Amino acid sequence: MNIDPDQLLTSACPAIQYRIRKEILHQAPDLPEMVELQYHILQDKAVQEVISSQGSDGWLAWTFHGYDSMESGIRLLYEKGVEPDQPVLAHALLALEKHPDRLERGLGKVGRIFDDLSFGGAELIRAHLFAHTGKEESFLVQKQIEQALCVFKSVTQIKSLDSLYETHKGKFVFREGVCWPSIYHLRLLATSQSWRTSKNRKMVAGSIQNIARLSPIPNIYVKYRSRWIAPASFCMHDFIPDMNKLADAEWMQWFHRMELLARLGVVDQIPGLKRQVQTLAEILRESQGLFTKKLHHACFQKWGAYTGLALEKDWRLPQRRINDLTFRSRLILHYSNK
Repeated sequence: MNIDPDQLLTSACPAIQYRIRKEILHQAPDLPEMVELQYHILQDKAVQEVISSQGSDGWLAWTFHGYDSMESGIRLLYEKGVEPDQPVLAHALLALEKHPDRLERGLGKVGRIFDDLSFGGAELIRAHLFAHTGKEESFLVQKQIEQALCVFKSVTQIKSLDSLYETHKGKFVFREGVCWPSIYHLRLLATSQSWRTSKNRKMVAGSIQNIARLSPIPNIYVKYRSRWIAPASFCMHDFIPDMNKLADAEWMQWFHRMELLARLGVVDQIPGLKRQVQTLAEILRESQGLFTKKLHHACFQKWGAYTGLALEKDWRLPQRRINDLTFRSRLILHYSNK
């Protein structure tokens, strides 16, 4: 489906305009109009709040993970379209590289535990942030990409939910030796390129197909000694939802997950995902190329490690909501067709 980009290039905020020009229209960042948009992005209130949280050593806020954290700050900056060579982001990435000792802030020892058990912890989060900002060539990122590929490969061996988890004291717990992807495994592969050989692409598509086949997947805990720990399963429970029954918060997760799956390059190989994209295209077609569903939930606008989707300053005006949701729809359609 073709959607006229002028609909957003004339009405949306600078962040949306910039990203459409860069990602969909492939305009270079050094074009005069792009330089001007980048300037306006840096004046954005949310971006300015992140800039004001930056310490002299480049670290954003204090914690590493969660709301008002290094992770959420970097995530907001790259989602807003801030280029990696802008001082605020460049200094933050340098601090992220220099201070692995701070990764327990907001995570505690859970981050290390999940890294050790291949469920994706602090090092995977850090690698994803580097990869999304174009720095996937580092040893750290390459190591995590290899581990993520191993995790997705292990998914292809899971035949049923019974082989995935067992019940212990009323909770579903991953069986010993099982590896299962978190949202960060998906984010890392979706935003990196170096792993994309024909063999790996085929394997990852088969893995996603298996997750879709097993969906919906319940909340499953990781057992570590005497503890039950929840992994980062946000957006990872149901890859084949009924789009006619999604609540507003579920729509936010749908947009986030489908954008990642589209970037991963697997949509056209998995019928269940392809049908969802076709449904999205039909929703847009019925509203002259715009996503006009009246969705409202705090998770769209509250930026954290998991939540946050809106690039407009707020949704008090319906047009801003439409701009944000139409933009996310455009991205899904664009990357699904690449």
